[in-house]
Amino acid sequence: MVENRTNVVMITEEDIGQLPTEWDNVPSWLKIHLKAKCRAHRYEGELKLENENLVFGGRDMNEGKSFELEIPFDRITDVCVGFSEDLRTNTDPAFNIGGSVPFAVRYRDNGQNKTVYFNTCSDNYPPHMYINNIRWYEELMEIVARHMNR
Repeated sequence: MVENRTNVVMITEEDIGQLPTEWDNVPSWLKIHLKAKCRAHRYEGELKLENENLVFGGRDMNEGKSFELEIPFDRITDVCVGFSEDLRTNTDPAFNIGGSVPFAVRYRDNGQNKTVYFNTCSDNYPPHMYINNIRWYEELMEIVARHMNR
């Protein structure tokens, strides 16, 4: 079982879709540094299991303000490990979506399908990140299965 909370970085599938247009504006010297650093993300904060919800609270690094995302367990349609095949094949590796495998949460919000990708980052040691991501994935799979069987 996972702890109730962990530090994470998060990016949405929509954000990843915007990366190619923004990438052209990044100087090449900076791109080199970005490749070796943290996973591509827009949000930094804390992920927790709270009541009947998966709750992310933190900061939107693009907007420079607080951000909260609350996903009721009964709206989660799938939990998986890794990026979608489409993202893996159509995204420049320099965006750093490779490497540590995130866990993805797919859910319905106002009639739309949405996907968010999380990478735990309590100590930024890749093997620990991977193991923690897998633990969160497994825990969320159990929660989603229980909600589907209600």
